Amino acid sequence: MQVAPRIEWLGEPERFEQLGPDWELMLPPDARPFDTHTWYRSWYRAFGAEGEMRICLAWEGERLVAAMPLMERRRRWLSAMANVHSNVYRPVGSNPAAVRSVVEAVLARGGGKVSMSAVPSDDISLPMMTEVATRAGRRHVLGAEHTSPIVELDGDFADWRARSKPGWGAPLERFRRKMTREHDAHFVIVEAPTDLDYELARGFAVEASGWKGASGTAIISDPRTETFYREVSQSFAERDELRLSRVVLDGHWAAFDLCLLHHGRLYLLKTGFDERFRRLAPGLVMRLSIIERCFELGLEAHELLGDDTEWKRKFANTERRHSVFHAYETGLVGSVGYTYRAAARPLLKRAYDGALAFRRG
Repeated sequence: MQVAPRIEWLGEPERFEQLGPDWELMLPPDARPFDTHTWYRSWYRAFGAEGEMRICLAWEGERLVAAMPLMERRRRWLSAMANVHSNVYRPVGSNPAAVRSVVEAVLARGGGKVSMSAVPSDDISLPMMTEVATRAGRRHVLGAEHTSPIVELDGDFADWRARSKPGWGAPLERFRRKMTREHDAHFVIVEAPTDLDYELARGFAVEASGWKGASGTAIISDPRTETFYREVSQSFAERDELRLSRVVLDGHWAAFDLCLLHHGRLYLLKTGFDERFRRLAPGLVMRLSIIERCFELGLEAHELLGDDTEWKRKFANTERRHSVFHAYETGLVGSVGYTYRAAARPLLKRAYDGALAFRRG
């Protein structure tokens, strides 16, 4: 007879910091950097003030087998240990049975609302969540969220180039030649940092030089966000999984990229370009150079992450869809929340989108 895993609710940041080795041994073969203890440790150090740590752990004897990192942001509301900077989120475990154990512990115990976003739509945890919530008598909503473009690196670069070039919308290779012909051009493409603090300072300044800085969404616009990306960069550099890229023209950083290289896939966290060089499309030229380098390195994919935007579609040949899941407590409060999320909120969003389209038209 198989014994069910022992469930533990972890709320002590000091003990969480010590779980790194156990956590890494628990990860499945398809783990992404966003599943690692390194990622969550960096996230909590920057954004832990957003709520109270509530991580659901499953143990088989002394071996950690699954985890669902959560935060209690308001009384009786558990949500993913994630925010806008978390590109992918999911319960993670060494096998499906272990993942189910933490899903059941979170959803079948009753209590308040449970929310998760950025869950890959094909992840094994989603059908588990809906099944367990239904069995527990919880009303729940499973909805579509953002779609992230991906460059799958099948074949060779010449094949990919032939297929994608019609969609570039600009003569990127000619721009690259023009850079080297008319400027003192220096390309650093998918390289480990040699002077991390200096390279981050210069790169963050590039990222803030355009619309992101003006809109207050740049890394350096918020001390917590800057802390987070510095923590991530330092921690993954120690794992030799941080990769930076840049295009330098006449001593000026024209474009910058911050990526994580994990299990043969290059994940784009942040990118930016100096709009003074817009006529040469330095960000797109850098992206083309990065993809070419990914083929040279024999990587599986370059994940562009985030939302589906026009510039990413110039290069992507596949995508990953994400879902949002909400489970509500039983009773009147839960019914009101469920009704708003399932019915009223979609109507309000359609009305807002329609009004916005009318104004633009």
